[in-house]
Amino acid sequence: MRRAFILILFSFMLVSCTTTRWVVTEQNAVDESVEPRVILEQQVFVLENPPSVDNPVAGFQLYQVKDLEYIERVKVERNVQQYKPKWGFVLLGLTGAAISAVAANSNLVFTNASTTQKLGLNLTAGIIGVLSFTNLQPSGDPIQSGETKLMRQSGSEVVRDSSRVQPSDTVFADVSVRLNDEELFSQTEVPVEEGVLELNLGSFSEEVNGRIDESSEIEVSLNQSEYQNLFSFPITQFLAPYVKINSLVVSLRSTPEEEDLNVMTEVGQGSFLELVENSSDDYYRVVYEGEEYFVQKDEGSIEWLSTAESGSALVFEFADLPFGEIDVEHSMPVLKPNNPADRGLVLSNGFDNDVGQRQYLSRDHQLFETYLKTSLRLRENQVEKITSEDLLPGLSEVPGMNQDGSLYVYLSGFAEVREEEDQSEIYLISDGKNGVKRTALNEIIEDLKRIEPDALFLFIDLDYTGQIDSNSNGFARNGSSGLLQRTANRLVRDLPNSAVVFSNRPGQQSSLYTGIIDGNKRHSIFNYFLGEAIQQRRTRISDLVNHLDRNVDYMSRRLHDLPQEVQAFGNLNLNLAR
Repeated sequence: MRRAFILILFSFMLVSCTTTRWVVTEQNAVDESVEPRVILEQQVFVLENPPSVDNPVAGFQLYQVKDLEYIERVKVERNVQQYKPKWGFVLLGLTGAAISAVAANSNLVFTNASTTQKLGLNLTAGIIGVLSFTNLQPSGDPIQSGETKLMRQSGSEVVRDSSRVQPSDTVFADVSVRLNDEELFSQTEVPVEEGVLELNLGSFSEEVNGRIDESSEIEVSLNQSEYQNLFSFPITQFLAPYVKINSLVVSLRSTPEEEDLNVMTEVGQGSFLELVENSSDDYYRVVYEGEEYFVQKDEGSIEWLSTAESGSALVFEFADLPFGEIDVEHSMPVLKPNNPADRGLVLSNGFDNDVGQRQYLSRDHQLFETYLKTSLRLRENQVEKITSEDLLPGLSEVPGMNQDGSLYVYLSGFAEVREEEDQSEIYLISDGKNGVKRTALNEIIEDLKRIEPDALFLFIDLDYTGQIDSNSNGFARNGSSGLLQRTANRLVRDLPNSAVVFSNRPGQQSSLYTGIIDGNKRHSIFNYFLGEAIQQRRTRISDLVNHLDRNVDYMSRRLHDLPQEVQAFGNLNLNLAR
């Protein structure tokens, strides 16, 4: 009985036990208790501000750099694991132990067992009983104690550490700039204030011009103490190619051909035009005021420039004739006192439109607005501009006038003629970030009718894109004049006190007033003579239209050999200044 009690007590002690062991958690752990060994220590320049065409100044910062070697060791952590018996195995073992004990202490198995046999069977029963409790299985996840230690060395790690150098005393560096192994600039003991060195690469444009192309590179060497730092910069990173005009007067052409009809404007000697392409044998393709033109190669040469506004680099800015210098932009008469009920609208889809670009469109708008404010005395809050891909949302927000005051509207941009239900219609067309957008001119007219002014003056200046199908049924019946008449009738039928003036017929261009003989007026021909008519006090619509008829088509044919016929509809007895 006593032996059985001891066996049971021992078994309960083994029901649950806990052990600890060390587990490798990292093969290469840095031993921070050991000071790192300095392998390399030096001062280097780092390019922190790369140069660009707009800002050709390269900024270098001096850094103190150290390469430190750290010892690496195997890192282990103590884990605590709890175990429990495998009860199936315990039951099997206890059964075997019981059978052995019964055989030893009774006559059920052996009738006349010797003392030695009984001792052996009892010992076997005890061993089997004890062993049944030693076969344990883990209980739960290991518990990390957080106790770690570093064992044997497993290697080493080199870490680079850098910090800005901001010395109290001025540091000096030797600077050298080279092109194709030829020295452009060299100076010793250049002061490096607070660890910063700035070098204007654009200032070398004069030295490198004539010796570089798109593949050329500038090499910069900065030597500080015994350390040398080399940098390489492509020419295209901080300089841009321009065509320098060498002749007294040079024509900018719309096509690479020597003709009088393709001359758009002219520039003077010493002008610089941004180069776009140099693949032609006879012409450069250049950019001027956002438009591409062609210049004969024998009238200019390529120079590489920076567009920076400051610094010693060569900078060129195109001279722009300020508003007010053209004859129709000043000496504007005052034709009437202010009427608070009057309104002015400037509508256009000509900006940010991939369908095309209209040169001087902003200046045309400014001219129309200035005549409204100066000659017709409209105040700033009486004039509104709507320039977007879709004009209808902006127009819908314009408040009604309740048949009080005059409404002056200038509509510009790009349009096309489309055949809709066997009838030609005019659509304003925009191609922008939202894709192609077409707005019927008739819808715009309906919105203008909704405003209900006492008198409406509508000036429409559109460039028509694409080919107009003159064989279509609607166009063939009425022609372009019939299309314009039908469009204007939608307005004048419901607003008797209205007049509509088109700057050109569909299929014709609204040409610019620019040419060799007459110079560059920086306006479209229609807007120039519209302003001139008001300047000459031709405010009755019939007189104004007569002035446009006499001058616009003649000047367009004279300058560009293109027709531009003004069309007017509605009540031509109206007066702008009434």
